[in-house]
Amino acid sequence: MIFNLMFMAGLFINVNYIIVPIFLMLNNGDKVIRSWFGHPFLLNNLFILALVYAAMALPFTIYLLSGYFKSLPKEYEEAASVDGASYFRTMVQVIMPMAKPSIVTVILFNFLSFWNEYIISMTLLTKPGLKTLPVGLMNLMAAQKSSVEYGQMYAGLVLVMLPTLILYILVQKKLTQGMTSAG
Repeated sequence: MIFNLMFMAGLFINVNYIIVPIFLMLNNGDKVIRSWFGHPFLLNNLFILALVYAAMALPFTIYLLSGYFKSLPKEYEEAASVDGASYFRTMVQVIMPMAKPSIVTVILFNFLSFWNEYIISMTLLTKPGLKTLPVGLMNLMAAQKSSVEYGQMYAGLVLVMLPTLILYILVQKKLTQGMTSAG
């Protein structure tokens, strides 16, 4: 019950407002790690950025999936246990296939929000080789500000947009099923 309330409260926290404390925590952790091992680890690390993104996605993901799992009838679990299935097997072979539309919806929404995310990646990744696509696109637009070369800018926009379009085409049917069942 208390965890459910904490995750619900996490829905109301916009991570763009707490990016400075996140950066300061990672920066202080880097100072400690640098004193022990001689090089930083927490900033300019794509794995740490992925962990921050995963922590940001948890409230929405848990809220949506828990609502969907609560709506599933208990009779399916009971029938699986009568047939001798363990909890893990029941989850993998019975519940997960029924929850596939909702899982696809969560994956697509999280992908879209992190694919277009700018502020966190700009703050946590300062090395030029580690920039994400939205940051690189903004750098391209800033470089093109003095000259009017729209071809390069539109090519960059298409490259950023293309994976999103392909993913949506691939999961369109499951997405509409998930939106109608989880909503």
